[in-house]
Amino acid sequence: MTIQSPSTINTTEGLGAVLTYVNVVTNSWLSNLFMIGIYVIILIGFYKSKDDFKGALAVAGYGTFVVGLLFWLGGFVSGLAFGMTIGVAILGTLVLLMDNN
Repeated sequence: MTIQSPSTINTTEGLGAVLTYVNVVTNSWLSNLFMIGIYVIILIGFYKSKDDFKGALAVAGYGTFVVGLLFWLGGFVSGLAFGMTIGVAILGTLVLLMDNN
């Protein structure tokens, strides 16, 4: 597969065109890294504020699910990555429900 030249980007469309180009060139790894970054930021932020790691897993999973849904509807995230996001949200919920406290 040949990659299009960066000079073919219409930069008058804004930052979205550049991000789409970079996402295509990196085989959707840019969008995957955005999703991982959002998950980690929410996870660490909730854990440091509440000292509840199991709750942080659930909140980060649902937060990433919402962002992933918007990215998927916009065509920025692949279906496989969105499916993994749903799985992580379900896994965080199960961990929270299995908590004995």
